[in-house]
Amino acid sequence: MEERRIPETLEEAYGLRDSADSLPDRDFYQEQVYRLRREEYRARGIRTEISSRRRERQSALEFSREMFFLEVAEIMRRRSEGLSPGERPSQSEVRRYTSRLDTHAFLKQLASPHSGAVELYRRNYLELLRSGKSAKEAYYLSRVIGLAGDREFQGALENVQQTGYPKGRLPYAVEKAAIQIRDLPGGMILILLTFFAALFAFVWATREWGEADSGTLFFVALGLVAAGGLMLISAVFIVTFIRSINK
Repeated sequence: MEERRIPETLEEAYGLRDSADSLPDRDFYQEQVYRLRREEYRARGIRTEISSRRRERQSALEFSREMFFLEVAEIMRRRSEGLSPGERPSQSEVRRYTSRLDTHAFLKQLASPHSGAVELYRRNYLELLRSGKSAKEAYYLSRVIGLAGDREFQGALENVQQTGYPKGRLPYAVEKAAIQIRDLPGGMILILLTFFAALFAFVWATREWGEADSGTLFFVALGLVAAGGLMLISAVFIVTFIRSINK
């Protein structure tokens, strides 16, 4: 077995990690990246270990978040090498979607402390960025893949590389649309109100069907179809929201 090199610089650690031939080697060099980052932080006077338990936990969270953002910045910097300024990814977009994903991951972690949500969502996002996805694509794909184990995640990643979707185009499109609505302020309430409004319109159109004359029958039928379709779409989104709770 070839002896692993101990990198002396962050640049060397990143290079060894990205060129690793096996997952254990990659994990080993990822730890070296973290080690060198911690040393850099200490050299800059940033404290990463505090005696108070509460402050220590808060510092660790802030440190891990900063490390995550640095990892994302490093991936995007490497991708931008050799590109013209107009072709480079927008830094504001990258930071917006990175922050949005990390916030979602922390909320999931708070709701289920033993889920490992922060680590899993960050893994999803970083690996998708490394595979060439934009920050926006990586965000939605990470959310759809969710809290997947290593084997399930590798399968989803292979599907994304081959087809562009974790499982299929239609399921991904529906889940992505549900996430976009859910990210809106009051998005879930809007879907529920739409569902009940469509249900009310459907019941009203059904009652009017028997009493409508020939002139209004077409419009009643059209309203019946539209209300039924809107109910179906709303129900699909509600079911998708419920399924996404465990993701």
